[in-house]
Amino acid sequence: MTRKAWGRGDLQQMVLLAACTALGPLSLNVYLPSVPAVQAEFRADLAGVQATVSLALLAFGMGLVLLGPIADRYGRRPALLAGLTLFIAGSGLGCLATGVGALTLARMVAGLGAAMTFITSRAVVADLTPRDQLQRSVAQITMIMLVGQMTAPILGNFVIAAGGWRAIQLSQFLVGLVLVALVWRRITETLPEQTRAVAQGAAGFAGLLQPSVALLRRPRFLLLMAQVGLLYSAYPAFVTLAPHLMIEAFHRPMTEYSYYFTCLPLGYFLGNWAVLRFGLQLGQHRLVLLGSAFGALSALVSLLLLANGVWHPLALFLPAGTFLNLGMGLALPSVSARAVGESWPSTASGWGLVGFAQQLIAAISVQMLAFFPSASPFPVVAVCLGLTLVTFLMECLPQIANPAPAATHAP
Repeated sequence: MTRKAWGRGDLQQMVLLAACTALGPLSLNVYLPSVPAVQAEFRADLAGVQATVSLALLAFGMGLVLLGPIADRYGRRPALLAGLTLFIAGSGLGCLATGVGALTLARMVAGLGAAMTFITSRAVVADLTPRDQLQRSVAQITMIMLVGQMTAPILGNFVIAAGGWRAIQLSQFLVGLVLVALVWRRITETLPEQTRAVAQGAAGFAGLLQPSVALLRRPRFLLLMAQVGLLYSAYPAFVTLAPHLMIEAFHRPMTEYSYYFTCLPLGYFLGNWAVLRFGLQLGQHRLVLLGSAFGALSALVSLLLLANGVWHPLALFLPAGTFLNLGMGLALPSVSARAVGESWPSTASGWGLVGFAQQLIAAISVQMLAFFPSASPFPVVAVCLGLTLVTFLMECLPQIANPAPAATHAP
């Protein structure tokens, strides 16, 4: 298949690819409202139940590194089907979990499957999109994903009310089955045969990972990979603690969380829309500077409001939720597109390494927050401020702001 700009006729395929890409984030967002119920049923401490989140994120990240080259070697379609199969198996095991350890293991298996679907879906998008439009395609597929993410916690609450936290795992199992059927029917192979033949020429496990190793030797790719991870981590750091803050800090019922949560994907949606509307005029560098600075300022406003006694969920979810995520929506598509452009022609391996950086730094941030009081919003907002501020400072580095022409590996 040749590269082309996405049109209206491709909407169904784009929606399907967005659903496959979103399995990891969606499963996290749907699962988070059930964390207090899991903690109560298994009588686990906060650090223990947080492992069902942080280790699943880590498994997702490790899967991105180890499984990404498979899609470059054997093709997008078989890799996508294999990832969905793993996700279904992990979700089924989660339904049967008898303790926190078993649930953590099940979520790690599902995380590996979600990693494969994330890599492969985005690689298909990169295969079909002209290099100079990849930034806009990333924003477009993200906007489709966000439509589902906005409703995920609300749906999660309904599912929990109907069948408990195990029903969350069952719903993921059923979604996986539907996606397997649709992918089998609608997604064709997009990786050129010649590219697959080159990747298959390297023998053994070391040969399989050779594209990833080569990418890790590119200094600018390393910087971009770290920048993506730092910027992205503000989101899981926030949403992991938010359910506890609603109960312990603001003394609100858990059902309210799902409504306040919509502030996050709404802001991110608007940021991605701005990339589609103004991205070509502003350019990637300006978008990253503007987005990261706006995100850091938003987190600072939230800290000041809370410190001055404005003790209301909106003081947290509006500036550190809507506006911070608007800044992330402005910056993240550009940073991601630059990193993938730097990884050509091994785009699946590039997406895998970028995603690994996201999940590794996110897992560290989430687990670190488990050691702070869950009744105070200050630690998580301070972490979000630090992550976005470092992203802004990295964008000022000459290696990122003024790349050498030879650094471009895309055709």
